[in-house]
Amino acid sequence: MEKRKTQAIDFVIPWVDGADPAWRQAFASTPGTGHTDTSEIRYRDWQTLRYWFRSIERFAPWVRRIHFITWGHLPEWLDTTHPKLHIVNHRDYIPPEYLPTFNSNVIELNIARIEGLSEHFVLFNDDTFLCRPHTPESFFRNGLPCDMARLSVPQPSSVGHIIYNNLELINGTHRQREVLRRHFGKWFSLRYGFGNLLKSLTLAPWSFFTGIFDPHMPQPYRRSAFDRAWQLWGPQLDATCRHAVRDLTDLSEWLVRYDTLCRGEFHPQGLRECRLMTLTEETIDPICETIRSQKCRMLCLNDHESIRDFEGVCRKLCAAFEALLPEKSSYER
Repeated sequence: MEKRKTQAIDFVIPWVDGADPAWRQAFASTPGTGHTDTSEIRYRDWQTLRYWFRSIERFAPWVRRIHFITWGHLPEWLDTTHPKLHIVNHRDYIPPEYLPTFNSNVIELNIARIEGLSEHFVLFNDDTFLCRPHTPESFFRNGLPCDMARLSVPQPSSVGHIIYNNLELINGTHRQREVLRRHFGKWFSLRYGFGNLLKSLTLAPWSFFTGIFDPHMPQPYRRSAFDRAWQLWGPQLDATCRHAVRDLTDLSEWLVRYDTLCRGEFHPQGLRECRLMTLTEETIDPICETIRSQKCRMLCLNDHESIRDFEGVCRKLCAAFEALLPEKSSYER
């Protein structure tokens, strides 16, 4: 039997050094900063980036290339000559009319413009980690991204307005009842588990999408899906990209994901072994135990403004990652 060819998969990770004085000065002088979401916790450094690279080398060594997006910052320990590493400055791929930008939505919505980016790629944030071995099929099967389609009701949050902005465009393009009829087996897959199926069933009678669950995990995408989104919603995406910092009217890369799910262009996959955990002084010990014992295959760590002893919590977190990933990766000098 002929062995099926594995498609090339890239990883993309945006990163910023929020402690850099030049970045802070440029950020502070940007028009509109005082009226948008600029909370400190979005930019403070947990010193865990090196462990992200270690986890990729250990748990996904098959990755074709890592595209490291930066405003200009480079960790002093990072080996920029690594053959799999592509350093991408904002000006290398974001159109000049959108620069300078301190808006993560702008940085992510233009990702498909990165030169040399594979059709199949996984978008990481620097707070998302692999904790167990993965294969390419963990992210893509038969050329389609692995994902979970689940109906939801958005909860109040700092990004709630962005979710509603995305949904407005999705409901203008797709009818929920038609999507569920055409792709019933994908939206109601047994892989999601009974609880998720029940939540979707309760919202299925609605004629429009009240919400689509966001897993906050490393997200597989096809480059062509971003190209299609720009063709469908070019003026709206252009308006978002002209916001140098986050704005209440912003759209996000979740719009591309929602559109992909509505078209049924994905392979159903559950998230039972993935965890979203919030960093606080009360949760840091369970989080460290989760990392050391590899209780999950993927982990997202949300920062929280209630932390009083940031340095102490940070030390504990780094010690847990050091226990799991003690060996330097080839991405480190």
